[in-house]
Amino acid sequence: MKAFLMLLPQLLEDFFQKVLVALGEYEMSQEKKSFVCKCCGNDTKFIWKTRHGKATTILTWFRYITLKQLQVECKGCGSKQYITRALLGMEPRKRIPEETLRKLALMGALTSYRVSEKFGKMFGWAIDKMTIWKSVQQVGAGMDFVLDENEEPRCEADGTGVGITGIAKRGKELKVLVQYKKSGGIRVAGIDIGNYNGSWDKLLQKSIGVIKKFKEPFLLTAGGDISIFESLKGKVTVLVQRCLWHIPYQAQYVLWSDGVKRKSGEWLHIVAELMEICAIRSLVDCPDTIKAMIGSKKARLEKVIVYCRKKGFKRCVIYLENVRGDMFTALENRLEGKTTSRVARLFRTVNMRVNVRKWSTEGALNVTKVRLA
Repeated sequence: MKAFLMLLPQLLEDFFQKVLVALGEYEMSQEKKSFVCKCCGNDTKFIWKTRHGKATTILTWFRYITLKQLQVECKGCGSKQYITRALLGMEPRKRIPEETLRKLALMGALTSYRVSEKFGKMFGWAIDKMTIWKSVQQVGAGMDFVLDENEEPRCEADGTGVGITGIAKRGKELKVLVQYKKSGGIRVAGIDIGNYNGSWDKLLQKSIGVIKKFKEPFLLTAGGDISIFESLKGKVTVLVQRCLWHIPYQAQYVLWSDGVKRKSGEWLHIVAELMEICAIRSLVDCPDTIKAMIGSKKARLEKVIVYCRKKGFKRCVIYLENVRGDMFTALENRLEGKTTSRVARLFRTVNMRVNVRKWSTEGALNVTKVRLA
C-alpha cells in the first residue's frame, strides 16, 4: 500500500493527461467548439498549437497533479490560448475544481481543520489544513438561504451563542431561521451572526418578498428576542407565536436579574406556574374548549404578573407583559407550532463544530452555512 501511494501521483497524472488529450481531440473535431477565442469571439476555426504545453497544477480529490496544458491557435486572428481549464469546467488560473472545493468544504465543516488534514494523510492526500479552511470560506461565502414559497408558511427562529475572537464570555449570537417542508422535516431559510437581542434584519430581509406570496397566514415561532418582530413590523403580516419552552426558561434568568434566590419559595412558585401555563395539550380541536383553555391560562398568567409586581420583581413583570400577547397565537388560529424545538435540535449539530474554539465572525458563519446546507 505504501508503494502504491508513492506511485499514485504518477498514475493519476498519466491517466488525467490521456483523458484530457482525448477530450481536446474530440472538441477540435466538432464544428462548433465549447470554447471561444478571447480576442475575436471565433468558436469554430482553431488549429492545434501543442498538446503538451506549459505545465499547470490542479487539485484532484486524491491529491495535486501536474498536467501539460493544451494550447490552440485561432485561425481568425492568430491568437493563442490554453483550453485545459475550459475543458475541465474551471475558471482561469484556478487550481481547485468546484466539485473538489465543495467536498473539502464539507469535510472541514464536519470536523476541525486539523483533524481533516489528518484524515487526508491517512488516505494519502497531499492536502493541508489551510487549503481545507480556504475551501470552507469560499463555499460558505457563496451560499445564501431564503424562504421557499413552495414549502409550508411556518418557520422557527432562534439563536445560540458563538465564541468570537476578541469578545469575552458570550461572544455573538448565531441566528437561524428554519422552514417546515410539506414532505416533513425542515430546511434552513436564513442564517446570520450578530449581537444578542438584535440584528435580525439581515436574516429576514431577503425573505420578505416570499412571505408576501404565501396565500395562507405565515406563522413565525420565535424565542425571547423581541427585536425579531421589530424587523418585520409594517412590512408583512405575520402571526407571531412565542416559544412556550423559552418562557419559563427565560423567566429564570430575569428572576436572577431581580435578585430572586434560586429554588426559593417565590422562585419555585413563579417557575412552576409558568410551566403549567405553557403546557398545551395536543389534539384539542374543539373551538369552545380552545377558547376556554386560553382564557383560563391568560387569567392565570395575569395572577403571576400581579404577584411579581407585589414582590417588586420589575424585570420579570416587564418580560411577562411583553410575551403575554403572543403566547397562544398558534392555538387560537388552529395552527401547529408552539415551540422552537426543531431549530433547537438543529443547534446541537451546529454546536458540535463551532464550540471547538473561538472564531472570527465570517469564519463561524461560513462553516455553519456549509454544515447546515
